[in-house]
Amino acid sequence: MQQGLLQALRSVAFAEISVSGRLISANDGLHVLLQRSSGEVVDDVAPYFSNPNFAELVASFERAAPGDILHQGLLTFLDELGEPHSLLARVFRHGDHLALLAEHDVGENQRLLATVLGLNDELAEQQRVLARANRQLAAEKAEQRRLLQELAAAQAHLVQSAQLASVGQLAAGVAHEINNPIGFVRANLTTLGSYVDDLLSVVDAYAAGEALLASDAALLAGIEALRARCDLDFVRADAPELVAESAAGIARVARIVSDLKDFSRINESEWQVTDLHACLESTLNVASHALQKVVVVREYGALPALYCCPSQLNQAFMNLLVNAIQSLDGSRPGQIFLRSGVVGDQGWIEIEDNGQGIAAANLARIFDPFYSTRAIGAGTRLGLSSAWGIVSGHGGRIEVRSEPGVGSCFRVWLPLSRTAVST
Repeated sequence: MQQGLLQALRSVAFAEISVSGRLISANDGLHVLLQRSSGEVVDDVAPYFSNPNFAELVASFERAAPGDILHQGLLTFLDELGEPHSLLARVFRHGDHLALLAEHDVGENQRLLATVLGLNDELAEQQRVLARANRQLAAEKAEQRRLLQELAAAQAHLVQSAQLASVGQLAAGVAHEINNPIGFVRANLTTLGSYVDDLLSVVDAYAAGEALLASDAALLAGIEALRARCDLDFVRADAPELVAESAAGIARVARIVSDLKDFSRINESEWQVTDLHACLESTLNVASHALQKVVVVREYGALPALYCCPSQLNQAFMNLLVNAIQSLDGSRPGQIFLRSGVVGDQGWIEIEDNGQGIAAANLARIFDPFYSTRAIGAGTRLGLSSAWGIVSGHGGRIEVRSEPGVGSCFRVWLPLSRTAVST
């Protein structure tokens, strides 16, 4: 069975050869190597051995005992066309003749191996090229994401600017229209106060002459009745207070109008040395209508004047304040804490509320344009993004800490040095 299997092998050559070079027997593998038909008679195979040649093998044969190996390793064999083939061969003495057992053309295997290795190298290079392309693609995607973020920020800025410009025009118009009546009402109140003082002086003068009317009982009774009906004593005490309260009210309206005019100049880029506490108070004054049921606790620290654009910071503080007001859910009395202080060369303003708070999963996105945890349609979704942009434009940053159900705290850090910001 083994001989039959060996006979049929075409990739392994087996032959028995006489010392004269005559082919005694051979399998199909040797005929493939010789490029002869299977079973074809070959009289002399000695010329086919090149290195070592057949004579060298015969010389080794004559010195060897039966079974000894005459040659083991590479053997160069010439085919019918004289083409050399490198065989991995073993030649040994088998009785009175030589036996050859060889694997076909090691050189071809080496060439195939070299081809495979070359293909592997090409594949490795293609993989390196693909890896570089993937890295380049990843970099391009990252750049696209950055550009999209910048585009969203620019779009948000444009939308916010358009809205602020409209609000500014409206506020400026309203402030201008209110200023005129405030001016003459204030002047009239001053004049009215003077008139009231004069009238009361006249009344006092007439009161001093009441004794002269004792002879006319009817006239005196009429004056007493009129005095009682008008409650002259109360009017005398209350009239100056009414005038003073009205003047204070007009002064408050004038202050609100002044703050409103400051907000109407939101797009102006005039930088100046400003008291941030005054900016906060101005913001609170404008937002006073929304703070009627909120307790505002001021815990201001020492904070030097800051070189900044006050109208822009007013808007940033307003956005943070509105965000704090909107977070109050009514389940408990609303409180907003305003704090300030200095750490090193940085000043800070803090706005804290006891509202709903922000989930940790949302904190990373709260400053993204158009992002909001509130219902669709509630607000412009640009307030925090706009505040971030304004503070960043001042060379600062905003830190936030929040706990759902407890509240949120936004701290605005701003450089105190004029050279720390780009104007």
